[in-house]
Amino acid sequence: MAIAQPSYPVHRSTGVCAASGRVLAPGEACVAVLVERDGAKGLQRIDYSLECWESGARPDSASRVFGFWRARVGAEAEPKATMMSDPELLDLFEELAGATEHKQVVFRYVLALLLVRRRSLRLMGSRPGMLLVLPKGAEGPPLEVTDPGMDEAAAGEAIEQLTQVVAPESGGA
Repeated sequence: MAIAQPSYPVHRSTGVCAASGRVLAPGEACVAVLVERDGAKGLQRIDYSLECWESGARPDSASRVFGFWRARVGAEAEPKATMMSDPELLDLFEELAGATEHKQVVFRYVLALLLVRRRSLRLMGSRPGMLLVLPKGAEGPPLEVTDPGMDEAAAGEAIEQLTQVVAPESGGA
């Protein structure tokens, strides 16, 4: 089955700080925020310079923060670079650890599967309703990831959709 539209369309970075309007330089550290807005389809990515974020700049009250992570602005000469690196995806995975909203639980579960596929997380096992994962190279008790109850076909499709979102130009991980 061909996938025409990701379940969670995420708009690319504009490369501009949402608080100051300043163009972010390639390689500059920033904070990327995924927000949901009433009536808008999908998630919108908003970037903030570290200076603005640390001084308290945040999305407006009409936006619900879905998750955020530290990122680096990509170089324009890298057209096939993934939209989000594995460390950025791990930051988002950790940020969504306390998620209770169903869309966020599904997104975190699929993100965990993608990170296992990319070998950034190791699958340590499972138990009813949970995946048990551990970041590559980490020791200690595994992290629990709630299984939102998708069947194997739905999970496979969701992984493919998330792969298209985070690596749209390379066609996947």
